Amino acid sequence: MKFFCLIGLLCLPTLAFCASDTTFINVQSDVLLQNNHILIFRDQSGQLPFEKIKTIDAFLPPAHHIPNLGVSRGVIWLKFTLYNETNNEQLLICLKKPNLNEVRLYYPIDSKGSYTYINSGDLLPPSTHKFNDPNSIFTVPIQPYSAATLYIRVKSIGQIVLPVIAGTQDNIVRDINNDRLIFGIYLGIILIMLFYNFFIYFSVRDKNYLYYIIYIFFIGFAQIGLEGYGYQYLWGSSTFIILQSVNWMGVLSGIATTVFLRVFLQTKKKTPLFDKVLIGFIILYVITGLLTLFGIYNLSYTLIDIIAFTGSFAFLGAGVKMASENYRPAKFFLVAWSFFLASIILYVVKDFGIIPYNFFTNNILLIGSSIEIALLSFALADTINVYKKEKEISQAQAIQALREKEEFASQQNVILEKKIHERTNQLQETNNDLELTLRQLKESQSQLVDAEKMASLGQLTAGIAHEINNPINFVKSNVKPLQLDIEDMRSLIKKYEEMHHDNFDDKHGEIQAFREQIDFDYVMEEINTLLSGIEDGATRTADIVKGLRTFSRLDESDLKEADIREGIDNTLMLLNHTIPKDLSIIRNYQEIPKIECYPGKLNQVFMNLLTNAIQAMGSSVGGGEKKIIISTERLNENVVIRIADTGPGIPENVRDRIFEPFFTTKDVGEGTGLGLSIVYNIIEKHHGKITVQSEENKGTEFIITLPMKQSDFLDVNTTATTSDSEEPLNR
Repeated sequence: MKFFCLIGLLCLPTLAFCASDTTFINVQSDVLLQNNHILIFRDQSGQLPFEKIKTIDAFLPPAHHIPNLGVSRGVIWLKFTLYNETNNEQLLICLKKPNLNEVRLYYPIDSKGSYTYINSGDLLPPSTHKFNDPNSIFTVPIQPYSAATLYIRVKSIGQIVLPVIAGTQDNIVRDINNDRLIFGIYLGIILIMLFYNFFIYFSVRDKNYLYYIIYIFFIGFAQIGLEGYGYQYLWGSSTFIILQSVNWMGVLSGIATTVFLRVFLQTKKKTPLFDKVLIGFIILYVITGLLTLFGIYNLSYTLIDIIAFTGSFAFLGAGVKMASENYRPAKFFLVAWSFFLASIILYVVKDFGIIPYNFFTNNILLIGSSIEIALLSFALADTINVYKKEKEISQAQAIQALREKEEFASQQNVILEKKIHERTNQLQETNNDLELTLRQLKESQSQLVDAEKMASLGQLTAGIAHEINNPINFVKSNVKPLQLDIEDMRSLIKKYEEMHHDNFDDKHGEIQAFREQIDFDYVMEEINTLLSGIEDGATRTADIVKGLRTFSRLDESDLKEADIREGIDNTLMLLNHTIPKDLSIIRNYQEIPKIECYPGKLNQVFMNLLTNAIQAMGSSVGGGEKKIIISTERLNENVVIRIADTGPGIPENVRDRIFEPFFTTKDVGEGTGLGLSIVYNIIEKHHGKITVQSEENKGTEFIITLPMKQSDFLDVNTTATTSDSEEPLNR
């Protein structure tokens, strides 16, 4: 008998927890607190302290499966009890609703009823969140096989839906990672569709694609904001943007949707009355945006919901009407919009408990939005095909009309032949000039390599190819159309040559039809345009060769007056293809006079130092801003050039040896160690000085001081030796 009484006493705590709707947490999975496990109290004044809240008996179960409080001005209190059936001493509470402004969780710290709290919400910086997630996640100490009653205080603008999930850290983190995976897939779809349609827009130049790109961007941006990732990664430090963001996501996405619908369905042309309704929706969205700017958040949020709800079904009705009139774009839109509208309905009824809250229903908006965007893309492609077919029919009719026209043009034969001969000679001369330019460029490359003006042949070739590729491609692309035009002209001349007295009338009609077929005037205009384009390409190529010659200064082995800044800029031009996008080049040029120097040798110095700085920035692993700062100034009778970077710096134990020949810190085969030694010798030949200032993890600065006049140091017949070789400098 005593044994059964003891068993009964041991079971009493469990029975008590069951009677009070306690939520039991185990290691199998996390638990969504439903309306029979959670109580709610509305503090309309928002002023009641927690000590008062603990004593209130006015907590009631929520009316819906998931607590859905709508738009509330006051403070919402949640109360629930958890029983820890695991061996973990801590459980996680996740309030799976981003963009809540103020969230505070109270939990007991002893058996005397003392509580402490943890703050969360998007009014706090993202860095204060223990978990890298936009949702409010709390770590609560609850001893194994014991219970605790918890309170959550929520105050926020907009609609307040509070799905509370409790579980072990492993289960909650797994749930969070699943949500991130789904959103990552959604974001990938958005980016793919953006780039894909952006490419198509530049191919077809159809404004439907431009508005569709804008629509995709704002829909994706709205989802980023509504899922809390905007707060987490973009504007988490700005309270003003946080309070504005949710409403503006709705405003911008609503306007983008309405504008795209007007263009895609051609409502101004097809249904003028509905087009005015769409303009009215845009005006209403703008008004709600202004209300948001003035801080009237709850009213504007409610108006945005009403506009979006009304507009969704208005769009659907318009799609049904236009589809019934056999308008193809409307049929595609109707299918796509139906999927999206169905996802919205499922998402809403999930919040009201009509369908279960699970992984699928929680992400149904992202799924529906992805399907809608894909279907609309198919609709645009179908529209382009329709336009293309209509254009082909129109072109066929135009050609048929041109063939029906007759004009006499036999007197144009001599003039036409003469012009063709002149254009052919011009083309041949241009091609010869281009070939000569290319030969000169190759010779310049060879001379630069022989003079060892570059760190390596590959680097020089890449720089030249990068700069000259565009004009050469432009010339090449013009040659083929020009050949086709000349072939048409030859065909026309041949038909004129076949004319005789006995077949004059027949041949005359045939020649006139052929002239109209090839559009003689247009062909002549196109030949002039293509020749002009080829001439521009050849001129651009010559300019590039001139800049390359300026850099190399092969004809300036004697002392010359040169502009140091011009040499630096030409060096940067050749290194442009090696500069990463995240590396900034800052020029702080002061006015300095031309100096007496060996320009080619100084360009070699700049090439070595800049190449090494770019390589140093590429190997830097720090998170700071990457930049190279180039400064010039005059100091008495000298000029000073400073080349500084924000790279990893030079260790102190090797700093004193960097100018030694063959000293290098690189692996075998990656450098000879002659780079800085050559730089040092060239500066000495100029009777100048080079120094280095460097600090590890902060960067390096090379300071070059050169006299403006070399004649004070050298005899008149002194010339620069040309035996130095160029190597990239090594740190």
